[in-house]
Amino acid sequence: MKIAMVAEHANPLPAHKGEPACGDSVQIAALSRHLAKAGHRVTVYTRKHSPDLPERSRMGRGVTVEHLSAGPERRAGESAAAEHTGAFAQALGGRLAEERPDVLHAFGWTSGLAVVSAAQTCSEDGEQPPIVQTFHSLNAAEQRAGLPERPDRARIEAAVAGRADQIVVGSADQRFELARMGLPRTRVSVVPFGVDTDHFSSEGSCSADTWSPRRSGRTRMISVTDLAAGGAEVLIATLRRIPDAELTIVAGPGQEEPPLSDDAQRVELLAKEAGVDDRLSLTGPVDRKELPRLLRSADVYVSGAAYEFCGGAVLEAMACGLPVVARGAGIVNEAVVHGTTGSLLRAARPDAL
Repeated sequence: MKIAMVAEHANPLPAHKGEPACGDSVQIAALSRHLAKAGHRVTVYTRKHSPDLPERSRMGRGVTVEHLSAGPERRAGESAAAEHTGAFAQALGGRLAEERPDVLHAFGWTSGLAVVSAAQTCSEDGEQPPIVQTFHSLNAAEQRAGLPERPDRARIEAAVAGRADQIVVGSADQRFELARMGLPRTRVSVVPFGVDTDHFSSEGSCSADTWSPRRSGRTRMISVTDLAAGGAEVLIATLRRIPDAELTIVAGPGQEEPPLSDDAQRVELLAKEAGVDDRLSLTGPVDRKELPRLLRSADVYVSGAAYEFCGGAVLEAMACGLPVVARGAGIVNEAVVHGTTGSLLRAARPDAL
């Protein structure tokens, strides 16, 4: 088949090259490669976020990445990219009219909106290609976890779900939310987020001296987190309560190195005010080939997030042999076996952690 995978906000090339990458980039890169190995032709359409990106890039045999111009040529998260979804949908429609796919597969709500809008341009005899929609998170599920309500996004997610022929989610709670919207269970498949256990494993070097020498006798905690999301503050407050531990925080992909990052400077100042700066190591985004070694250098993976959107970092830590301490919500609740592979908490509060 000719498969068009649409990811407005997530480019698979960084993950393919082994650079720091978000969970969406990791999944799309892996899925497109495996589909190509199965004999399909895959084109990934994503927003052009840098003037240096070519119009097309080949990502191995059978996979092409096309960068569509839509808005400023700079990086933007899913929410910021939504401001340019109209322009992205128009550019996508033009390409689909030229190269009609057999299947359209959208990742995220902005991409779903673009696909629904652009699909009509590649109709044949009044029939559009079937649409598959992957949601890594739903605002309805996030609200149940205590995150802010985003009415516009929630309405768009419901509308896109209603137009899709098949929907893929990462956890049973998201399927439950779709059922509450009236979606038949037969149209929704739960496909948990995956992890490459050849790369992320408990075997190999445990040294992390490249980043920070380990203090003798201290328990090392580690977390991969978005410094702007609030989880780092929770972890620092937790560290105050565990005087014989040290903490390594790895900044999420797409963030600046600590000396240049306002978020990193804020976290470092908070650690100094809490008197734990001598036990905190803060790194910038880490290349994926180095990440397993850094994870294996720790004793436990700790998440301060109220809600893990895809849970990729948690799974990678577990694959490296680390127990996980995290809030039992979303995919984490289904990935971690409480009391066996980690501890699930009702809330990611410092005292509970």
